[in-house]
Amino acid sequence: MQYTWQTPGYPLLETQPVVNVSYNDALAFCQWLSSKDGKHYRLPTEAEWEYANRAGSQTRYANSDDPAQLPSFARAIDLSRHAEFGHVQEIVIQPDDPTAFPVPVGRLAPNAFGLYDMHGNVWEWVADWYGATYYSESPVDDPQGPPSGELKVRRGGAWNSFPIWLRSSFRNWNTPGSRCVNLGFRVARDL
Repeated sequence: MQYTWQTPGYPLLETQPVVNVSYNDALAFCQWLSSKDGKHYRLPTEAEWEYANRAGSQTRYANSDDPAQLPSFARAIDLSRHAEFGHVQEIVIQPDDPTAFPVPVGRLAPNAFGLYDMHGNVWEWVADWYGATYYSESPVDDPQGPPSGELKVRRGGAWNSFPIWLRSSFRNWNTPGSRCVNLGFRVARDL
């Protein structure tokens, strides 16, 4: 079976985040929404995403420093079921695992800006190209990411992520054509 955003491999509800979309799919959606609504929608930059995620906090996660607090505001791996840190691909998801797959958007507590699911649920594409050393040489205010590259940044962690990957500062990446059952996007709108 070919998995798509319409058939992600689990029962899909209209209120769940979209997954199995490439970076290019996310851009196409932003262009479609912009033309439909008459406003400019886009993917946030990595700096915008982290600002929105942190919501003024200085802690590891927007709502806490303590990974034990994650279940109240983030969908992530249930450490009581998967206590050992390992490769996500090696985790066996049991049919009775209540933390498998994303939850409907807005079910968990928001951050101080009122934004939901900034930690966990699904990774989110951002506009920036990935550069391993970019932030050591970038502007301090509103860095836009490298001008080109081979990998695009994703942020936030997902339902199958360990707490270390849900930290506000954690960065990950994929090729722009990647599609995953744990990878979606969030849009930003220019005022």
